[in-house]
Amino acid sequence: MSTNIQKKNTLKRIFTNKSVLISMVFTLIILIIFHIISIIPSPGVKIDGKVSSNDFSSMLNLLAGGGMSRMSLMSVGVGPYITAQIIVQLLSSDLIPPLSRMAKSGERGKRKLEVLTRILTLPFCIAQAYAVIALLLQNSNGQIKIFGETDISSLDWKQIATLIVMFTGGTYLAIFMGDMITKRGVGNGVTLLILSGIVASVFSNFQVAFEVIIGKFDLSKTSNIVTMVLSIILYVSMFIVLLFACVFVNDSTRKIPIQQTGQGLVKETKDLPFLPIKLNAAGVIPVIFASSLMTIPVTISQFLSAANEGRWFIEQYLQIEKPVGLIIYFLLIIAFSFFYSYVQVNPQNLSENFEKSGKFIPGVKSGKDTEKHITKVLSRINWIGAPFLATVAAIPYIIAMTTGIPSGLALGGTGLIIIVSGSIDLWTSIVSNSTASGYTVDRIKIENKIYEGKDEGSKGDYRMW
Repeated sequence: MSTNIQKKNTLKRIFTNKSVLISMVFTLIILIIFHIISIIPSPGVKIDGKVSSNDFSSMLNLLAGGGMSRMSLMSVGVGPYITAQIIVQLLSSDLIPPLSRMAKSGERGKRKLEVLTRILTLPFCIAQAYAVIALLLQNSNGQIKIFGETDISSLDWKQIATLIVMFTGGTYLAIFMGDMITKRGVGNGVTLLILSGIVASVFSNFQVAFEVIIGKFDLSKTSNIVTMVLSIILYVSMFIVLLFACVFVNDSTRKIPIQQTGQGLVKETKDLPFLPIKLNAAGVIPVIFASSLMTIPVTISQFLSAANEGRWFIEQYLQIEKPVGLIIYFLLIIAFSFFYSYVQVNPQNLSENFEKSGKFIPGVKSGKDTEKHITKVLSRINWIGAPFLATVAAIPYIIAMTTGIPSGLALGGTGLIIIVSGSIDLWTSIVSNSTASGYTVDRIKIENKIYEGKDEGSKGDYRMW
């Protein structure tokens, strides 16, 4: 009963808070503009019918927020920016001392790293734009015409350069939109752009999946109709089970009790405040990072000739729909989960902050011992959360290999993880913004009351305070 009351109070606080509502509307407007741009084909592009796609192009389309399937300005999307972020974050974690110093020098250093990330985005964007053009023309079977041509070898270099410039501009426009959402809206802008594209395609994916299932049965027989209905029910049920499993893991936390110096002895640990560490502390970022990194070798292969041995090796061993490529993808998600969870939680900073504020973990010494304890706890929960994340992301490709159902229509996958993690992060951001705004408004009201209660002689003192 108290939980329901708390939820009602949270909703009331959100929908009666003017600043939060403005932020939500602003975010929605940006996402609508992004989606409109992503469904309008670029100048010079003509699409007849639905373009077929493989696992790699489906992943590129996911990172592009759905813009690649229509060859819009958002065909490349934020994928190159995410790849640049991965590289900069890896290099700034004590690998290159100047970058490491930037990362530790506060807001100013972070701004410099962000500028470096955007510069590094440019070459990745140019390379991926060319790969997208070549890949789509290769898989379109003549359904896509660029300046009247259906083969990239028939295009003039000026025409290719024009498309690359447009796609690159679209990427930086998407980054700008993501920044606007992060700064003035609610939630993480880049994640929401990807999330909006996935959500927009959910119903069409279900429709195509049902058509594939129905197409496997001869509906002239009653027994086949029953089997078909049971297959659809099983498909939907398994999707719901995976959805709830992702929500459960995403919300699961390990509570580390915290004691304040001078607080006095507390006999029951449950009565202490705690430091919550999520079972999936890194959220959806490892999956996006791993997906973006897997696009690099296949992008390179588009620059190689069909007879090149390097291209053959990439297509046989580094594509995600191949067993070796899937194993690499699985291991990358686990590795990024460990790496990014340490970046997010940062045991060293937590230990230093505990010492400064007079907090400690009962039974653990301050300083290095506290840092080691938090690192140990984080490592243990990562061995549960990271493999689960990687397994859910790999399920569609395993189903595609064993049953022949396209990975984009199979259960689970990167899209489902992004939907769950992105939605929960968005809700958390909305609630925290409404709480912060509510606190500010309440404080202003209290201060106004104090001010109004002062006499004329003391108003000057209050203003000075």
